[in-house]
Amino acid sequence: MAQPHILFVDDYPHPNIGGGELHLLRVARGCRDWGYRVGIVCVPGSGLETNARGEGFDVHPLRIGRRRPASRLRLRRLFAQVKPDIVHVHGFNATLTACPAARRAGVGVILTTVHNMPSAPLELRPGIGGRLEFDLRAALYPRVADNVDRFVCVVGAARDELVSLGLDASKLVVIANGIPNPAANRAQVARRDDGTVVVGSVGRLEPLKGYEFFVAAAAIVSSQSPSVRFRLVGDGRLRSSLTAQVASLELGSRFEFAGWSNDATGEISAMDVYVVSSVTDTTNLTILEAMALGKPVVATDVGGISDAVADGDNGYLVPPRRPDLLAERIIRLVEDDALRDRMGTDGRKRYEASFTEERMLEQHRMLYEQMYRAD
Repeated sequence: MAQPHILFVDDYPHPNIGGGELHLLRVARGCRDWGYRVGIVCVPGSGLETNARGEGFDVHPLRIGRRRPASRLRLRRLFAQVKPDIVHVHGFNATLTACPAARRAGVGVILTTVHNMPSAPLELRPGIGGRLEFDLRAALYPRVADNVDRFVCVVGAARDELVSLGLDASKLVVIANGIPNPAANRAQVARRDDGTVVVGSVGRLEPLKGYEFFVAAAAIVSSQSPSVRFRLVGDGRLRSSLTAQVASLELGSRFEFAGWSNDATGEISAMDVYVVSSVTDTTNLTILEAMALGKPVVATDVGGISDAVADGDNGYLVPPRRPDLLAERIIRLVEDDALRDRMGTDGRKRYEASFTEERMLEQHRMLYEQMYRAD
């Protein structure tokens, strides 16, 4: 049997590549290595388009907007022209548009990866949040399910939520995120050698990341451990409000906004304690980077983060929106070098056992072959 032709679809529009898009590229590289014919549909001018073209992939720039009828028509025409065997969609808006279009175009196998918790706010536009988005997502997932052959959930908690929304459990599969083995290179990011402990995080400065709670925790930690320095790597629409919060708490030079970086590995390697303060999440890819680099993690116990962080083993878990508890766990690690080393070592072992790129790719290959042969 000939190797399949797979077309990936992604709706992330930003010029900086996101974690979901890094994941997509890893799977796309794997498909190319297996001899598949690979194409990528993405938003024009996006970071995914830039990176995919740079790696020599067959790229189809296409606007996948919220005006779904127009997007569906454009995608249906593309699918009819390209004739892929498999369409694998990434992104909730893309799922709503690309999956029905693929079904109407006669694509044999249609999959979508669920990168976010189904109960997470959709953030359809700034200024709207909370229950409205959850109700909308809960209503739309069952409606699109007939156009999807498999939902690939990156954590078991996402699968469980989809089942609670009424989706057929036989259509749901869990494939945990996996990342390549990063080489720690502390020379890439300036690092103090004066005994300072660096506590940091990497991510988009957006509401769901909960960075205001990280800043609040930093103020508590600084009042008890003045030698600690904080580093937040990333950019987003909350940059100005977070900067104002740091100023109001008089953290001064102890809290650094590093801006966007394409080198998450280098940034995390220069940290001693890694923090995730999300109010909702699945398994943050940067947590896996930190684990692979031997860093202890303090994270909120939301979504599927507990799949990666075992409380008391390779880090600590705290409830979301509790900067006091976040600070308490950070202080434990700041004040105990041996504890940091032990938890970092445990994290590295946990990464090697469950979150390698090789394991993730092999599970995707098995799924693709099963679905393709059954079609």
